[in-house]
Amino acid sequence: MIRSSLSERMLTACRRWRPALRMGWRDARRHLARTVFSLLLVVVPVAALISGLAVTTALRANRQQALDSIPPDAQGVITATAVRRGDEPFPQLPEGAPGVWVDDLSQQPATVDELQRIIPPEDTLLPFWKSPDLLATTATSMRPGEQSAAGEKVSAAAGKTDIAATSVVTMTEAGAEALDQLLPTPSSGSVPRDATELVVTTGLAEQLHLRVGDTITITAPPFQGHMSTDGRIGDVIEDSQRAWRVSGLVDDAGSHAWGLEGWMSRMVEQDPLGVDGHYLVMGSGPVTWAQAKSMNVLQAFVVSRHVLTDGYPPADQRYPVRIDAQAALAQAVAGILTTVLGVVVVLFLVTPAFSVSTDQQRRTLGLAAACGASPRDLKRIVTSQGLIIGLCGGLIGTLLGFLAMLVAVPPLRHISIPEVFGSFPWPMMAAVIAMAIIIGYVATLMPARRVGKLNPVEALKDLPAAERHGRGRMHAAAQYASGPALLVAAVACGAASLALPTPAITDGDVSGGGGTSLHMTLLVVTVVLALAALVQLVRGATAWGSSIGRRAPLALRLACRDAANHPHRFVPAATAVLVTIAIASYSLVLIGSALADQRDNEGLPVTGRNHMALFAKVPISNDYDRMVVTDAIDKLRADHPIVDHHPIYAAASPKADYGQGNDAAQRRESQRLLSAKALLPQSEECQGSLTQDVASVIHPGTPVACTDVRRGYRGNIAGLGLVNADVEVLIIDGDAMRDSGYPNADAAAKVLDEGGIVVNNAAQVVDGATELAVEPRDGDIPSRANADRIVTLRSVFVRGFYPLAMSGKTARELGFTEVRYIGEYVSLAGADGHGLPGFMDMDGITAAVDAKYPLVGTSQDKGVWGVSPITFAQSAMLALLALAATLISLLLARTQTRRDLSTMHAVGASPRFLRRFGLAQAAVILLTGVPGGMAAGLALGWFHVAWNRRIGADGAWLRTDPIWPMQLALAIAVTLIALAMAYLVTRPARDLTRRSID
Repeated sequence: MIRSSLSERMLTACRRWRPALRMGWRDARRHLARTVFSLLLVVVPVAALISGLAVTTALRANRQQALDSIPPDAQGVITATAVRRGDEPFPQLPEGAPGVWVDDLSQQPATVDELQRIIPPEDTLLPFWKSPDLLATTATSMRPGEQSAAGEKVSAAAGKTDIAATSVVTMTEAGAEALDQLLPTPSSGSVPRDATELVVTTGLAEQLHLRVGDTITITAPPFQGHMSTDGRIGDVIEDSQRAWRVSGLVDDAGSHAWGLEGWMSRMVEQDPLGVDGHYLVMGSGPVTWAQAKSMNVLQAFVVSRHVLTDGYPPADQRYPVRIDAQAALAQAVAGILTTVLGVVVVLFLVTPAFSVSTDQQRRTLGLAAACGASPRDLKRIVTSQGLIIGLCGGLIGTLLGFLAMLVAVPPLRHISIPEVFGSFPWPMMAAVIAMAIIIGYVATLMPARRVGKLNPVEALKDLPAAERHGRGRMHAAAQYASGPALLVAAVACGAASLALPTPAITDGDVSGGGGTSLHMTLLVVTVVLALAALVQLVRGATAWGSSIGRRAPLALRLACRDAANHPHRFVPAATAVLVTIAIASYSLVLIGSALADQRDNEGLPVTGRNHMALFAKVPISNDYDRMVVTDAIDKLRADHPIVDHHPIYAAASPKADYGQGNDAAQRRESQRLLSAKALLPQSEECQGSLTQDVASVIHPGTPVACTDVRRGYRGNIAGLGLVNADVEVLIIDGDAMRDSGYPNADAAAKVLDEGGIVVNNAAQVVDGATELAVEPRDGDIPSRANADRIVTLRSVFVRGFYPLAMSGKTARELGFTEVRYIGEYVSLAGADGHGLPGFMDMDGITAAVDAKYPLVGTSQDKGVWGVSPITFAQSAMLALLALAATLISLLLARTQTRRDLSTMHAVGASPRFLRRFGLAQAAVILLTGVPGGMAAGLALGWFHVAWNRRIGADGAWLRTDPIWPMQLALAIAVTLIALAMAYLVTRPARDLTRRSID
């Protein structure tokens, strides 16, 4: 009985929904354009969400990329690092190393015998060697197979003609069997037959004008102390050169060479300490994850074919991943804000379509009500459309997102389609479809509520009475006051979330306890209240605009009246524009503030639109490097507005390693060469693991506060080449300082010429002077405790510059006996304020250097204008969404104002006036959405930056930088483009004189 009763109730419910679905389907087909618009508004966000999920969840350690790094006949590739052995094994991922590692110069990497005991007995190890950046030239008289010493004497003999015949190259060297696996098939020529032959890429051949049969000489430059994932091999092979005959070319735009063992291999065999080993595992036995973990104990790791295919380890067998709790909290904040705002945008975009739908089928609904349909039945008719649109839009959007995932993710993340499938969170696809259905349903709640109160007599009229808005003065006052009241509540919740103590969280524990839950709750409540306030403010602005619009021109007055008469269409559309502009503005604030925080923690040698620096990519010696850089500058002058250049030097450093048996020489050099460091006043020095805060570094007069490393000043430096010198002690004259482009460069140049120093830490300058610790390079970083002597020199603070700069004369007086050439400051025309050069000139010089001068690198600081355009893709897409909201609202409005347009035309309104009326409708939407959206986005961005500052989200976040030029460009571009689009779509129809009923 119970089961049959339940079945009857379900059958009755289905019967009630059947006519509603039929009428909804009929209306959707009748107004096909409106249905397509509604579908697109659901399809596009769903497709973007699915494809975005695929990109963000794609395997970080790309399995297919790791598989591609294994030669086709090999079981795996082993890297034996020179990390010091201890209790902790090397925490490798199945795809390889988890990141960079630090090699120990005195550590012997795992040997062939040690590794052979771990791999299957039927497998063998084939070693190969990879070089750092080397110099390749055709300007020597060496014969193939000839090898000799290089060094400063050899490079000093080179002329400018030799520079033109020189390029940068990397090299792989291996035995015949291993080289057969590592060498791509040559497009011309043949593989090396002996140690006198070499295969190079076509990119290198084009740079050096090489053909098969030509001779090429490769030189290992002096070791600069910088190691990559190959250890100190650059130190082992330095100052050595060898000639080869080019036997073949590989079709590749890069600059690489392959040869048989005999050059690097012999030198590494004689001095193996600190040099990472590379081996191919050849044979029939697969290398398992258990064997990989055994190698990890020896500080080696393996990329195994078996592990990446059939033997991928489960999560409980892999090494635990360390979680940055504060970064996770910051990501959660951004995720909550983005999700809430995204759902609201889609909801407000879809709602006007259903509001228009109820108006268009008003007579049909009135007939249904007159025939006995209940208010609930009328609601079902509207709700059914929302459910169908949500379901169809969710399914179509998911399908399009799935296809976009298959097309875009593999090349973007360099993974295979099976890897995409394996990493994609499939339950989220069902959740997205369910979310689309819910959005479709929620978007119909307000229109369905109106339909439920429909008066059949009014609905059946040819022209129903205008909607009655408000229920007296009290209701109007409540409507006007609700927006500000909700806004005040949102501000209060936001202030409370910032005032509460930050949760005590540690790395690896993101639970955070109740503190985090309370912070998150307040964050969500703040966003929800802010959104509700925006909606109410738009509603109030509609009524307010109708009141004050009485004094406006006729077209604008009619547009304001139309917005007031159809708030269920206008308010969601204007709110959609407002929210999309708000999110776009918000993202710009976050981008600008993140870049500002990075710049506050960074020292750069040059800044501005008319200044840049050029340096040698592969340093050899002072004379050779200066010749390389100045030769490029002299040739660039012909096509670019270079007016001046001055040299940059730095204090010389001892070599990282003087070789076995040369400890005495290393001690002598370390005693001879000095280092210097500007000091904080003794009373403000930080103790232990604490570090100086960012504010006192960049703002003169701010007291020093000692804080943790995450919030403290990082002191990064960038912008100059990898040379064996202490670039934290620049040695430049006043003219070079002026070419740096900093605002107070002239004052700094004067101090340098008068024997003073330049520092980038404001707290180090006390009464115009700074204490300087001077110490030989045989110990720790110079400090007050270990310095040989402390001198006080006149100083000037230059924000964002390198830590310390002095003139050559001052350096000699302090005891610096040797300097290292770094590069040249380059000043472009217009640096004095005249002319029109700038970033385009700097980009042109950079492009020319990259194309024609492979030995030279460039450094420039264009600020936010130097960021990749992809960074602003989200803001651009949101601006397009705001345009779409405006356009669709106008198109929907045309379906409702056709009768009014016919009446205007009948009483003499010109087509020009009718078009002006359409532009006025767009202007009302934009005037409501764009200024409010900009204000809301700026406020939300400020709130998020304040949150980051509060929790110490990987930085101090002292500045909230909205990037005002881009904010202004966003507002102007959306407004002008929307008005242009409105001008195109508001062309009056030719059949306005024809009388029609709905």
